[in-house]
Amino acid sequence: MRTGLLDGKLYRICEWISRLAYINILWILFTIIGFVLLGFAPATVALFTIVRKWLLFHDDDVPIFKTFIQTYKSEFWRANRIGLLLMAMAYVFSIDVLYIGHLPAVWRFPFIAILPLVLIFYTVALLYVFPLYVHYELRFWQYIKYAFLIGMVNPFRTIGVMISIGALLIALVYIPGLIPFFGISLLALIVMGNALQVFRKTEEKQVAMRQVE
Repeated sequence: MRTGLLDGKLYRICEWISRLAYINILWILFTIIGFVLLGFAPATVALFTIVRKWLLFHDDDVPIFKTFIQTYKSEFWRANRIGLLLMAMAYVFSIDVLYIGHLPAVWRFPFIAILPLVLIFYTVALLYVFPLYVHYELRFWQYIKYAFLIGMVNPFRTIGVMISIGALLIALVYIPGLIPFFGISLLALIVMGNALQVFRKTEEKQVAMRQVE
């Protein structure tokens, strides 16, 4: 009995490992197919779509390749609007950081004060924008707005997921051979798992508020 239970758990672990490696490779492949700049966002949306199905519906039989390529195609241009905005924001922020030392002192200190706030906004929004995208149907700017608001309203969960991501990144630095197989898929699993709990908690609060009214 115990041997059978152990074998079943071992099989499930191996199954999850193979799935995560598979979608990670698909993400890399389709990001490259989109010449990286145009492939990153739709590939990420496709990956999060599959991870959401696994976690929310426990849909172990989801056709991975078919779902990935269908989502990639159908969401290509829409996802790229968000992806290109996020990349543009990251580019502007990096330029500001590089050139802040060359600014006159009168401008330098306001920038030093503002940039950490911008980084916090960007990081929090980045954590929730793709889970929001695959979970809710919203208007373009609402994804950015609600991603930030949800993250700030749930600070402990947001900090917790940041710590988890930090631990994952440290592990990948020490074992770089895992990056092609789990670098993005494990990150998506952590982020999506946290986001689904936050979404559920937010929806429960909204229902409770409506009942009070």
